Amino acid sequence: MFESFCRRFFGSYCRLTVEGLDHLPATPFLLCSNHASHIDSAALMTASGRRFRRFALLGASDYFFSSPGVRWSVSPLMNVIPIDRHPGARSLESCLESCRRFLKETGGTLILYPEGTRSPDGEMQPFKTGAAFFASELGLPLVPAYIDGSHRILPKRSSVPRPGSLTVRFGKPLALSACNGESVRVHRRIIVEQLAHEIHLLSLDRHAHDLLVALEQKG
Repeated sequence: MFESFCRRFFGSYCRLTVEGLDHLPATPFLLCSNHASHIDSAALMTASGRRFRRFALLGASDYFFSSPGVRWSVSPLMNVIPIDRHPGARSLESCLESCRRFLKETGGTLILYPEGTRSPDGEMQPFKTGAAFFASELGLPLVPAYIDGSHRILPKRSSVPRPGSLTVRFGKPLALSACNGESVRVHRRIIVEQLAHEIHLLSLDRHAHDLLVALEQKG
């Protein structure tokens, strides 16, 4: 029912445009995008064209599981896997085990927002290293994505979506590079910086994106 509602919602009330759909792998991957609205996860899942049950969202346990209303309504709809905002070793291992179980059972996709929280103004915030950690530990490729327009439709601290349009752009999967002598912490930061760069490229309009990519390829 939720999947059907979202497809109708993004088909008429908030018209959804999708770019780069062919970049999505058939095998499990970690989908990472900017985060500015509560509708972002539904937008990503709808844009993929895949069944919602094949997605799980890594979400803050204090938000998705502390309130009974959210715990029993929103969390099941999004297949939320809880993670502490400041996790210890035991908490991380529990989260990883839940991710492994989900991936084994569904062969699906995990959604993670590297900013760690919604942007208050629609601008991307600094990325945390969680995306690199989960991709490395779970052996998943990172797929960058950019959601353009969700902040205008349902900004932070709003509860009623406004009609409008939005675009989801999927980028090419990023293969994780091997450590070249640097510490694990530095290596993860390098991966996240690459991820942030790719998402920034996706945030540009098509002409600017192609021009910047061409310049980078030239050196």
